[in-house]
Amino acid sequence: MTQPTRHPSRGVSLLVIAFLAGGVWIDTAALHLVERGTVTFALPFLVAVVAFAVTEGVVMHVELGKNAHSVSLAEVTLTVSLFFVPTGQLPISRVLGGGIVLLLVRKQRPLKLAFNLALWFLDVAVASLVFQALRGALDAGIERMVVPAVAAALAAALVDSLAVNAVIAATSFELDLTRALRFVETCMLGALGCATAGLVCVGAMAHSPWLLIPMVLMLALYLFGFHHFAALRAQHSNVKVMYEFAAELSRTPHSDQVVGLVLRRVAELLRAERAVLYLHDHETGQLARTIRSEDGVNHTTEVALRDLPPALQQAMEGDQALVLRAGSQDTACIELLDALTAKDAVLAPLSGEQGLRGVLVLTDRTGEVTTFAKDDGLLLQALTSHAVTALANARLVERLDHESMHDSLTGLANRARFQERLTRALRRTGDGVAVLLMDLDRFKEVNDTLGHHHGDLLLQEIGVRLSRQMRQGDLLARLGGDEFAVLMTGVDQEAAVAIAERLSRALNEPMHLHGVEMEVGASIGVVHVPAGRPGNDHEATLLLQRADVAMYAAKQHYTGVHLYLDELDGYSPRRLALASGLRGAIEQGHLSLRYQPQARVGDRAVVGVEALVRWEHPVYGTVPPDDFISIAEQTGQIRELTRFVLNAALADRARWAAAGAPLSVSVNLSVRNLMEPDLVAVVRELLSKHAVPAGQLTLEITESHLMSDPARTAEVLRGLSALGARLSIDDFGTGYSSLSYLKQLPVSEVKVDKSFVRDVAEDAEDAAIVEAILGLAHTLHLQVVAEGVEDERSEERLRELGCDLMQGYHLARPMRGEELLGWLAAAKLPRVRSLPTPRERFASA
Repeated sequence: MTQPTRHPSRGVSLLVIAFLAGGVWIDTAALHLVERGTVTFALPFLVAVVAFAVTEGVVMHVELGKNAHSVSLAEVTLTVSLFFVPTGQLPISRVLGGGIVLLLVRKQRPLKLAFNLALWFLDVAVASLVFQALRGALDAGIERMVVPAVAAALAAALVDSLAVNAVIAATSFELDLTRALRFVETCMLGALGCATAGLVCVGAMAHSPWLLIPMVLMLALYLFGFHHFAALRAQHSNVKVMYEFAAELSRTPHSDQVVGLVLRRVAELLRAERAVLYLHDHETGQLARTIRSEDGVNHTTEVALRDLPPALQQAMEGDQALVLRAGSQDTACIELLDALTAKDAVLAPLSGEQGLRGVLVLTDRTGEVTTFAKDDGLLLQALTSHAVTALANARLVERLDHESMHDSLTGLANRARFQERLTRALRRTGDGVAVLLMDLDRFKEVNDTLGHHHGDLLLQEIGVRLSRQMRQGDLLARLGGDEFAVLMTGVDQEAAVAIAERLSRALNEPMHLHGVEMEVGASIGVVHVPAGRPGNDHEATLLLQRADVAMYAAKQHYTGVHLYLDELDGYSPRRLALASGLRGAIEQGHLSLRYQPQARVGDRAVVGVEALVRWEHPVYGTVPPDDFISIAEQTGQIRELTRFVLNAALADRARWAAAGAPLSVSVNLSVRNLMEPDLVAVVRELLSKHAVPAGQLTLEITESHLMSDPARTAEVLRGLSALGARLSIDDFGTGYSSLSYLKQLPVSEVKVDKSFVRDVAEDAEDAAIVEAILGLAHTLHLQVVAEGVEDERSEERLRELGCDLMQGYHLARPMRGEELLGWLAAAKLPRVRSLPTPRERFASA
């Protein structure tokens, strides 16, 4: 429903008409109470006009909150005139005398001038009627002199105060009853004082006109004391104002709220009709102009610095407040007031940290009986110093908030912001929610070939290109590295997939960066939550994990875009529960290691152990590595998991060495670990931390992982080899088996997959495969470990084929670290400190 349009001037106009009509009617009634005679405007009338003009120019200001009312000495003239000016002429003398001041000195606007003149006609008519009704006279006794005059003055003050409250209600459409009653009380007390002074003047004139001289001196001293008291009171009030203003600013956290508070409070405190803030941000080069309108609403627009009046630009660059008084003859002052379309103004520059500079402008002092003074400039300057500090602090907080929720490279939302918005979206059940998770396919190649600078430029360009494809209200985020995500609401499943395909096509378009053309595709996983299904805070994490599952499906099947389906994650409820609890399991120590010995084929001399991680889940019991390692890879937790295993395995190895069993230890690495630029540094740090020789650490990499992207892993493998760590290819024979490429890598060992070892004693084909692997590996001077040796016949056959090491249940099941030394002692197997590689063996032969 639309609000009715408000017209304050219409209400004031109606009041003017009512005052004039009422004044004429009351004045006529007053005339009926006196004897009619010839109407002549004699000397008393002219003196009254002059007296009203003079006393109207001498005012005292009474502040009522944000409003200021002026009490003049015209009430003294009114009291005296009741005794000497004919009744019908008195309202006219008041209007003429006061009107001269309003028109020529204060230069009031027409509507306000009409209001004041009509009000004066009315309240003087009321005073005349009361005076005549009570038979007031100069020569009829003290009671006929005092009571009618005081009653007339109080009646006029009552009419005046009620009329002012009426016009406040008509223009602001609200009325504070407590403040209105306090204003009536103030006016009545002022009228009583003026009536008393007027009666003293009447008595003096009746006895001797010369007695008016000390009376005038007394009034002058009274005014002098009042103004000094008002100045002291203003100084005391300013201290309180500063404290309250600073307290309000401290509770205002946002810069736009700070601006609104500053404009509202300074306009109230300095009683200005309009407040304008020009704020120039040197970091962005933008100049914003915020205007507080009469209805209390702030309007902000961008303006060009060159469009500001030169004097305003100078005020912005200055360091002192500038007061532009009404009636000033200074040319620059007049020009600036014309540019501001104001009768008077006070300006205070703002300058502070974070490149902030501006100027606060207050124009048109309310009341029109005074103008801005030097003290107003000092007060405004003090207020602006607090304001600019609060504004700088608010901007700093907003900047820190923004940086905590946005990626510094691309300016997009970061993971924290994305999860926050996703959580909020899931709480609303009215709209369908879709998450798109994308991983760039060839970003690492760009970094390795062209350097990180081009990689950063590429990420920025991708952010821009994706942003152009976003719908209004969609959220694009960079989660880290080359991983981006999109949150969409109000979409169905088909629309989400269509948008994902559109993004995929956009990323497949060649990009040109600094003269280099590059093609970078992406794999995008899509997960959709239908409308009407309630969500919760926990589901946001699960939704991202499902999107990650779909993204890997897209990468594995080379489809570009893949929608999450339950069949992609066969153990979906259990798997998602494991995914949500894995990080806590790592941090809280719910993971533990088991060690399976590796021994030399033939004499079973134990040379080392392989570290195998286990998860003791409070609900699902012992969780096999195959169930949660893939989860760790998909959710990005493999980094923390690998560091946990490395640290725990090297710590156990150090304890065994101290107990006289310096066995080597093998730890598995994920392909994602090989993409980490700091992996070599981490391994070096952990070896140093536990004082383990690098040669006693073997790092195992699955063959399929190694061969899927050898160019990206070769550099990391060479760095690990340079440390002295041994490298082993796990599950050999199940992947690409590219021995021509293996000879270029610093690999020390291959592990024959258990699928070929299990039946090596009975299956001639398995035996032939193992024999071929052994021959090729030994040709490349690689050590061979047979996994999954289950019985003595398999061990014997491996010895016949020339296998170096074996590992399996026939030798020992995986055991805890504290059980290993006991097993070694009980098994009485020989141990070797280090096993020579085939290269070393052949070199010594």
